Amino acid sequence: MTESGGNSWRKVGTVVGNAGTLEFTFILRQFQSRVGDIVALGMDVPDQSYQDQRKIYVWARITEIRRFNPFFPFEAAQEIASEGISLEDTVLSGTRDQLEAVALILGATPQADIADLSPLTYPVKPAASVFHPPADAVRQLLIGITRDEKKALIGSLIARDDVEVNLSAPRMVARHLAVLAMTGGGKTVAARRIIRELIAHKYPILILDPHGDYIGLVKCQDLLRRESPGCEIKLFYPELLMQKDGEDLISTLVSQMTSGLTEPQQSYVSYLYERNQTHDGEHALQYISRLIERVDQHLERESAPARLQGNWRGTVGAVRRSFRIVQEKLVRMSNASTQMRKSAKLKELPFEPLPNPFSQPAQIIRPGQVSVLYLGGYDHITQCSIVAITLETLFNFRANLTGRIAPFFTVIEEAQTFIPSFREGTHDAVSLPIIRRVITEGRKFGTGLMLISQRPSRLDETIVSQCNSFLILRLVNPRDQTFVRSVMENLTEADARMIPGFGPGQGIVSGQVVRFPLPVRVKMDEELLATEIGDEDFFLQAEAWRPDAYEATRIATGSTMERVNQNRRRGRRKPQE
Repeated sequence: MTESGGNSWRKVGTVVGNAGTLEFTFILRQFQSRVGDIVALGMDVPDQSYQDQRKIYVWARITEIRRFNPFFPFEAAQEIASEGISLEDTVLSGTRDQLEAVALILGATPQADIADLSPLTYPVKPAASVFHPPADAVRQLLIGITRDEKKALIGSLIARDDVEVNLSAPRMVARHLAVLAMTGGGKTVAARRIIRELIAHKYPILILDPHGDYIGLVKCQDLLRRESPGCEIKLFYPELLMQKDGEDLISTLVSQMTSGLTEPQQSYVSYLYERNQTHDGEHALQYISRLIERVDQHLERESAPARLQGNWRGTVGAVRRSFRIVQEKLVRMSNASTQMRKSAKLKELPFEPLPNPFSQPAQIIRPGQVSVLYLGGYDHITQCSIVAITLETLFNFRANLTGRIAPFFTVIEEAQTFIPSFREGTHDAVSLPIIRRVITEGRKFGTGLMLISQRPSRLDETIVSQCNSFLILRLVNPRDQTFVRSVMENLTEADARMIPGFGPGQGIVSGQVVRFPLPVRVKMDEELLATEIGDEDFFLQAEAWRPDAYEATRIATGSTMERVNQNRRRGRRKPQE
């Protein structure tokens, strides 16, 4: 190691105090380094025979810097403060302060091969010189022995803009990643950065988007195609489709959207299912309409199944009311989704109905394609049902090893909606069991997840703890910070203290996607920031509002329900078996 200018090793301090194999303290030269910077020192350690020594580099990351002045005691500061004296009017020195830095040891490498990092097993020597390594040496250290695998550039070190931080793309898509940050912390920017890198590798991506944070990617399609020829961004809206023998969807919607069914009512519903078989790919609204037709026939004919006794009309009537509630809510949400897609900001975007995941999974998952499933307009209960059906079906195609679809990576935005903690209540989250299964078994079948949330403490802890990598940006809520500490085993206390002070796009990445935890600054892809929802000017909307616009929406909603009822009435006129 030599101290000189240019791309070489620059001395920045000297080790002091008790130094061990996990961390050391050194006196830092003024303005020569910052928290988060990587430093190194050279030292001798015993060889395997304990008969000789060998040279190694010890690598460390600065986790804390304290500043003190031994010539400015506390008593003097107290006297100056209480008497209102100016420091210049005393003999005390205010310029002889020192910097004491604490460095977390990352490991050691042979001087001949910086990439071969291993744990340090011999303590650092006091009085050793600490150096600021050149960017090339740090890059080689970060890449390590995985230099030939596919990478995903996330940004740079917070303390060094000249050192890029790359994530291991294979480990990310197989072993799951959680991106956690408060609102405005930069989680969506980070997610787009990762998505862009995976697009470059033509990896299939499914984005579950409740609020439209990613639908603007379609406007960047030309740019992405220049970077990755053949790339496609597909915008889908959901269709609640039935699977053969899939009446569980209707039962789930009934239980979630109504007060539920009694045992006699459930018995009657089972009877209806037996005589009204579902058709693979049939829309849920069509199936519910067929069920209501059959219920109406029983009420009109004054007859009911033999299994119903006593006040059967009350039972049948209650079931009919439950079905109608579900029908009306689905129609209302479908209309809301349609109206949102027809809004001024979205009407020009090429939305398509989601292909049937049962019969057309390869239309959703294919190399080079990003499928954005926009869930706007649906309440969280229905969103969970849609996510559960879609994700479970696609995962099953991977799990049965038929090769029907390629491996894929699923991005789940607003993850607290789909995997809530038990404190938030899980009875409405039908998506939780399938996401738990994917995160547990996904590595074997090539189905990785990226969970994104601004409220980590509201997430299911078991699922999040299964993520092998984390990108933690700014969090100020104490409960969220505590949650992150509980699920991240390798988060040091010094790193945890940094989390609330991060700026937008700054954070800590750790886990199997990197060699060791690193404070990073996420690269801002300004050309991908096109957004169609958010930052609306509600004053302009209020000025432009007219009563006739509301009336048109109300009539459109009523017309849809009337069409559903007309179709149902026409069906009732047909001869019944």
